[in-house]
Amino acid sequence: MKGYSIRLLPSQLIRVIGGALVRLVYRIQRVHPERIPERGGALLLPNHVTFADGFFLSVACRRPVRFVMDDAFMARRSVRWFAKIFETVAIRRDQPREAIRLTIEALRNGELICLFPEGQLTRTGTLTELRRGFELIAKKAGHPLIPIWCDGSWGSIFSFERGRFFRKWPYEFPFRLTMAFGEEIHPAEGDRETVRQGLLVCAAAALEKRFERGGWGRRIPEGGGPGLANFRNLGEAERRRLWMNGHQLGQVNALQRRTPFFVLRQDPVPVGVPAVCLTFPALFRAQVIGCERVDGDHAGSWVGGDVLRSMLGQTQIVGQIVFYDFGSKALEPIYRAGVEHCPCLAVAGLVIAMSMPHPPRPRDDSEPQLGHKLGTWGKLLPGWYLRPAEGGGFRAHGPAAPQEGLALPPKCYLDAEGFLSEVRVP
Repeated sequence: MKGYSIRLLPSQLIRVIGGALVRLVYRIQRVHPERIPERGGALLLPNHVTFADGFFLSVACRRPVRFVMDDAFMARRSVRWFAKIFETVAIRRDQPREAIRLTIEALRNGELICLFPEGQLTRTGTLTELRRGFELIAKKAGHPLIPIWCDGSWGSIFSFERGRFFRKWPYEFPFRLTMAFGEEIHPAEGDRETVRQGLLVCAAAALEKRFERGGWGRRIPEGGGPGLANFRNLGEAERRRLWMNGHQLGQVNALQRRTPFFVLRQDPVPVGVPAVCLTFPALFRAQVIGCERVDGDHAGSWVGGDVLRSMLGQTQIVGQIVFYDFGSKALEPIYRAGVEHCPCLAVAGLVIAMSMPHPPRPRDDSEPQLGHKLGTWGKLLPGWYLRPAEGGGFRAHGPAAPQEGLALPPKCYLDAEGFLSEVRVP
């Protein structure tokens, strides 16, 4: 018993000290923390954005959490030290059975086990494809699954925002996070689709918590911007939804924080999609530069629709342009040197999905992640989830949508990688 107490001391001490440091730098709001059982085993399944996600979850949970980690992360000395102190279960992809056995044993011993179902850190900010390992663990152990979403961690120095992990200054201090705990999923029902839906619903709950204060409905973006007069005429509920939609744009690796982008003044898209040109720039200090024409020397991001598409076809492109296309022809590819075409989807003025450039690989052996894909409007933004609509198709739901949701284009669906895809009929 004495030896056991001594062995526990380092992890307990580090939890206290590490928790204090995390609370100093991060302000973590919790949504439904009571959904973590007071006793007994449960499998926690969070989204995975940063190297510090384990610390965030440890601070947000009242009970100690034991982690399951890909052996590839053990290359870092600091990670190996953390893993040893906290008795982390390492998974080798060529020999996963032993890790699965240890995880099931820990669950049956009444421990909280955290497994990141994506199996990798997102480099787009969005949910990546879920792996199958947790399904086998859940069914064999017979313990409940709890999806969890941490909102706001994209932009942390530990995330891949700005194209790299670490080696960057934080945007703010303290940094605000919102962690939402989902409803229990019975192990027999814990397939990938059910868990993914649970994660997306958690993301919506976290977004709603962040913007729960009534002042957002009275806030007006400072400065000018396309559509500002229309924004002033909206009711408080509509304004609040647009602020939430602007925050959603800032959680993905498309339009960059504190980085200018270009629009055409005669293009209706900047006025018709207020989150792009009003609330996102106000929240994340991104300058919107209005232009009378496309200057092919102006490399960078351009946002628009059919008008911009037409003008790009008549302009000599010298620099590299990323075209975020919200137009009616967005799914029609543009094959032109100097233009990276990124189809996007907005419904009733709210951005639902965005394509983005493929994120770089941090290491040569890193798995590729796609930012865009043919036949899709891009990745579903965190804070939206889909439900079947009466008569077929899907509607997008979330706190940024009206109560009835938003009708999506017919014959579209969310694929396994999180892309909002067009169904191609033979």
